[in-house]
Amino acid sequence: MARSAETPLKRKSYRIAFALIVVVIPIMYMQFHLVTIVESEHVGKAVRLEEFLGEQTSPIQRRTQVQRPAASTTQRPILTAYLEPPSTITYDPLGRSSGPSFSRNTSAKLLLKAEYPGVNCDQAIPNLPIDNYPTQDPFLPWLHDYFVSEDSRYIRFVAQNRRRCDTGENHRDTMSFWEPQVTLFQRIPIVQESQERFRVATSLEEATHHSTRFQCRFTNTQTQESITTLSVYKFDYEYITWRKLHRPMIDRKGGKDTAMFWLSTLLFSCPVPEEWQEHVSQDTSNLYLDLIPIRTPIRIAETLLTVNHTGPEEYAKFYSKVVSPLDKIFGPSQYLPAIEDAGRWANLPICPRPKAEQQQRTIVDDSSSMEKVGRKPPYQLVACTWASASYTRRGDAIRLSDSVDRLREWILFHLMVGVSHVYVYDNSDLGNSIEPSELWKVTQEFPSEQVTYHRWPCKICNNNRPANSNPGERSSQYAAEASCRERYGPLTEWMTFLDIDEYLVPMQQTDNMGYDWRPILNDMEQKNVTILQFRSSRARPIVHQMEELEDQSTCIDPSGKKRNDRFPNTDRCLGHRKSETFLETYNCEYIRSPKPDRFDRARKQIYRTSHVWSHFVHYATVTSDYAETYSEFQKRYPGKKYIASAHGAAWEKRYPNIFADELATGVLIHARGVLPHESRRRSVECTLNSMFMCMLGYPCEDSVEFVDELHQKNVFANPDGTYCNCWKNEVVTETLVPSLAQH
Repeated sequence: MARSAETPLKRKSYRIAFALIVVVIPIMYMQFHLVTIVESEHVGKAVRLEEFLGEQTSPIQRRTQVQRPAASTTQRPILTAYLEPPSTITYDPLGRSSGPSFSRNTSAKLLLKAEYPGVNCDQAIPNLPIDNYPTQDPFLPWLHDYFVSEDSRYIRFVAQNRRRCDTGENHRDTMSFWEPQVTLFQRIPIVQESQERFRVATSLEEATHHSTRFQCRFTNTQTQESITTLSVYKFDYEYITWRKLHRPMIDRKGGKDTAMFWLSTLLFSCPVPEEWQEHVSQDTSNLYLDLIPIRTPIRIAETLLTVNHTGPEEYAKFYSKVVSPLDKIFGPSQYLPAIEDAGRWANLPICPRPKAEQQQRTIVDDSSSMEKVGRKPPYQLVACTWASASYTRRGDAIRLSDSVDRLREWILFHLMVGVSHVYVYDNSDLGNSIEPSELWKVTQEFPSEQVTYHRWPCKICNNNRPANSNPGERSSQYAAEASCRERYGPLTEWMTFLDIDEYLVPMQQTDNMGYDWRPILNDMEQKNVTILQFRSSRARPIVHQMEELEDQSTCIDPSGKKRNDRFPNTDRCLGHRKSETFLETYNCEYIRSPKPDRFDRARKQIYRTSHVWSHFVHYATVTSDYAETYSEFQKRYPGKKYIASAHGAAWEKRYPNIFADELATGVLIHARGVLPHESRRRSVECTLNSMFMCMLGYPCEDSVEFVDELHQKNVFANPDGTYCNCWKNEVVTETLVPSLAQH
């Protein structure tokens, strides 16, 4: 084929193209790879370690031109886990080696890489890799949530302790591998030597940053600018552990360690560079964060507590002989590696707050700050719940699917009795479906001013019963509670975390003959009560308010257990009658109020968010009282004796957490569902003097006396001689159930 003749126009086009190749492309290449260090005006600037610790620190900030192209609408940085092998750290706890007892040798070449391109800001809570969290690097935090604080000064993080998922004698190797997860709860003092050099301090005195664990590198992909700060804790986990138990934060003897509830969820924050805080409050589309754990061996016998924490008496008793110089623990020259050589989370997108939340919020950072300036949060009481469209009860195999009706009724009830706002964390497993959850549809029946919905699909890592040799760790539930408290605690004076089968019933009548929590909480504030507690026992569904199930195949016990097989299955299984509310059906207390003290363990609480800093389902695990050090206590109460142990009569007398008067203040009704097969032998089990446990409710008249020692013997009877085993709450029957039916 003959080649076409060149024209002057074509020759001119060639020359232009050649010029572009020779001149423009090298400039672009140089601009892309340019790395410059710019002096930061924040280096060495002393600021307070937020309201958490009250210590002086200077946020290390490092600004560089990063080697990544500007973000566009079609290409954004991908969330990446850079996994550092545990072998990069060597540690001789006995100091037998001639060199440093601890050393770390890592490089970018040693890091494994896992990418998560689906993580973005399309929903209020980022869809983090929780169920597919990479398990090769035990120092990488198991992140469940993070968000911008109300004042835009911090990025708050909620992470779970992965070591708690499998514990006990049969999992000692697993627990050993995951020890660094506990290390993340231990603060580390850092020295900043220059813009680029950081090392572990050899003493608390020389540290420029006394309490941190993560480097936080912020990047603006539009300007190619990067600034690094150091994380801060909400409170000192080591001090809390000492004050509660007077022992180390970890047990290496095959113990479960699961009783240290405050070490289940890790709370920390990354300070936002000051010059970017306004940008964060308005637009975060170009901001990303790298989270780099500072890796050191776990401290067991060694402590960083000082006499200012414990006071001179306790310090002399417990710690004067075990406090070691930090260079003995970590060696004299432990420099942090370059970020590119360190295991880390990279490219966490900083997501803006939903507009609905922004409208609810104030400019101050927390409810305690609001009180200081004379302003109250917008809500008095909010309720959080973690629920799923279908679920299995802990330790059971059968799957229940009554959550849609339960959630609707639960929301209606609590809004009716004075709850200002409800936050629903939906744990439904939708798989790859793009259809919305059934629970989401329920929440859309309510105005956004009253109900907030969050998709929360991450799974529980262990659903065993507490008495199991490998006890359960309901990680998804615990993280949801922490997320709700951290995100929305500043918006409310009081908060509670309930299951959708739990009803907080106010028992104090209002002036207009209704029942409402608001005047009760006003009274608690006047009495300076910060935690109102409720004992919990399982209510019974009233048998005459149930109906026979159409599908009797569900009567089979899926666990395969043979229960009372010497008696025939003479009864058809029962279920909840659709025309009745769950509250009405389950309004029959097997343990009559006031409940005995042994039901304290399964308590639920309404608590002041300014006082409770960490909560674990049933317990306020960290409060402002627990976190108060000896020196802080002496400043507030000169002349008073500091109480070292956060237990015992002396502590309870000074810091009372009261249980509600169940007859005059409020009561918890736990309407936990009865499984179909649990009703199939009621004609044998639910009779006078039966030797078996009756799971259904046969109401007793008020005149029938409850005797705790006899309640399991099936000896209660009404005046007409009929069998009974539970007592109705008349406030629920006469007032609240009719009111609920009208909504």
